[in-house]
Amino acid sequence: MDTNGSAQVLDILDKVAPAEFVPASPHNFVVRPGGSVPAESLLGDPDVSLHCLDDEHRLAYFVQAPPGVDLAGGPFLYLDQYRAAQRLVTVPYETLHRLADGLPDPARLVLVYSVGRCGSTLLSRALGEVAGVRSYSEPDVFTEIALLRHEDPGRDAEYARLIRSCVRVLANAGSNTGSGGAETLAVKFRASGIQLGDLFHEVFPAARGVFLHRDARPWLESMHQGFTPHLPDPGAQLAFLKYVLAQAPLIMPFVARHERQPTPTEAYVLTWLSVLDRYRALRRAGVPLLPVAYEALDADPKATLAAVLDHCGLPADGVDAAYATFSADSQEGTVLSRASRRSNPAAALAAEDYAQARAVLAEHPVVDPDDPLVRGLVEPQGGPIEP
Repeated sequence: MDTNGSAQVLDILDKVAPAEFVPASPHNFVVRPGGSVPAESLLGDPDVSLHCLDDEHRLAYFVQAPPGVDLAGGPFLYLDQYRAAQRLVTVPYETLHRLADGLPDPARLVLVYSVGRCGSTLLSRALGEVAGVRSYSEPDVFTEIALLRHEDPGRDAEYARLIRSCVRVLANAGSNTGSGGAETLAVKFRASGIQLGDLFHEVFPAARGVFLHRDARPWLESMHQGFTPHLPDPGAQLAFLKYVLAQAPLIMPFVARHERQPTPTEAYVLTWLSVLDRYRALRRAGVPLLPVAYEALDADPKATLAAVLDHCGLPADGVDAAYATFSADSQEGTVLSRASRRSNPAAALAAEDYAQARAVLAEHPVVDPDDPLVRGLVEPQGGPIEP
């Protein structure tokens, strides 16, 4: 491909993602070459957005959606892009960096890390209602960078440059010069995003970080209800597994120690522990993150939102607009929606599942039995908690 200004257009023949929550990938599309366009046109087109990476061929993939489709504020950017995609457009990494070098950093960057199933999608949508904020939920270019770093940790300088370029392109979507970019860019990651927390702090030291978490027992039950009925079939599991390992690095030591794969319950708890462990490591390293408990967001949403806006340097009068989003299901239209979980419920976790969860917790020093985060799980109390 020409690295001096051309972008390759790919016509989409079919969409073949094996499961709804499988991360964005060129392999999710069947395509054929469709000509070329000037690379600069990608920045000036409001219907074009950065989608994913192909590190093997050092390409960045953009999606072209139908005119007028606003992908900011949706449940999951990667999924909305996949569904709306009419064409793909690729540029080499070198061209991506060249384009980004001509764009400014966002005036304010808000980074939303989380353990998942803890209100992070709702918070992402709420932030998008604050004046001057463009909020993206799960742009998968960062999921890919987290995976690459897990598999090859010796390329941090490259990953840092990719982070800067991707942030600038997302913040300035639809503007050739950046003058039409958002004053504030808010990025909510998948759980694996926290593995990049140190690099984001290095590249954007003024960014405001938020970390959402949830007590272990209701989190486990919510994960089970949301994901277990929709786990990929065996043919897709291998491709999905690499992303799971990137967000839950405690899984492989478990496999080595027990000489077997973890059960779904064990894998969920190892994910919860991995993310919490990474959060605490980032705090020890001096990365400033505001911890926000799902329980606080649920019990006193307005006060919790006010604290988040204050931490992020956003106007206090944005609370009412942010809170207005709480009346809707932030994951409507996806397999994680309330309607989907009601129509396709998972069987309740059994006593054996809770025993497995407690055994995993006992093996890891991330939390101890007295930590309030594991209330109701170390010593189960009552029946299942509604997710």
